[in-house]
Amino acid sequence: MNEKFYVTDCEGPLSINDNAYEISDYFIPEGGEFFSILSNYDDMLVERNTEGYLAGSTLKLILPFFKAYGLTEKDLIEFSEDNINMVNGAYQMIKHVQNIMPFYIVSTSYNQYIKALCDKTGFIYENTYSTHLELDKFKITNEEQETLLAIRENILFDYGFENIHKQFSEVISNMQINNLIESVTPVGGIGKRNAILDIIDKNDYEPENLIYSGDSITDCEALEYAKENGGISISFNGNIHSISSAAISITSTNNLILALIAEIFKNKSTEGVYDFISSYDENPLESILSYSKNDEITQELLLNKPSIDIISEENIPELNEKSKLIRNKVRGQKIGNLG
Repeated sequence: MNEKFYVTDCEGPLSINDNAYEISDYFIPEGGEFFSILSNYDDMLVERNTEGYLAGSTLKLILPFFKAYGLTEKDLIEFSEDNINMVNGAYQMIKHVQNIMPFYIVSTSYNQYIKALCDKTGFIYENTYSTHLELDKFKITNEEQETLLAIRENILFDYGFENIHKQFSEVISNMQINNLIESVTPVGGIGKRNAILDIIDKNDYEPENLIYSGDSITDCEALEYAKENGGISISFNGNIHSISSAAISITSTNNLILALIAEIFKNKSTEGVYDFISSYDENPLESILSYSKNDEITQELLLNKPSIDIISEENIPELNEKSKLIRNKVRGQKIGNLG
């Protein structure tokens, strides 16, 4: 089938949330700092090519501590529903893209958050992939609860890789609550690429008709897949990991540029998108007026002129510094610094 289709990460390109970080910060003492430490440990395991390890597994590692502090699925759902924060333009972007092509979210986030976001934005929940979590299914003993509270203190005191690895591999792995960790498969890294392959298989799409946008280490394999197959691969306000894996880097406080690129891709394929970027590089205002057919999107893009760059090995450090400024402005420095 020659139909174009759009797949995106959620947190970053669509929302400014890091839902798991925010839950940790709200329900666990010093939870934001603790989650960031586990996220850094997660990144190091990915960078060391740990066999069988999936990017985004911070969402697994934090779960025993959710149980230790008494969190329930009801807490996750209610917190998520009350704390959906979207990138400027995202509501209109979602509506526009869903009107012109099949649109999918492939997210490492918990399914409870993705469901809440879909309910609020009108995104089709059936077109989403996320990390499935059944928190209430697992019980925790008083003894294990006390041990986990002590481990949290230990990791906050000594957040070196070796200490954290020892706590998880030698202590938590032998606890009953480890079954909760084992029950969860994060949709990150290779999991996102597999979700794309599932979308392609179920709908008889062609890989070159894919546009993918992401912003973090969990998007690398998906971004590389789109790039290698001649589709459109966009790092949107991305960190160094996503910029190194994508073909195009966009930095913007408003994500309606993604709606415009999706429309150009639908009508003029990959070559048309690169023609637009070349034109935009020479004269951004004239290019937007020439390519955008939606008056509301045109007005927003003229007011919030995004930066669009073709990525090369040479300009990755420069693009990372440029993206870091906007990423931290849009999402806040604490979330922006997460992998």
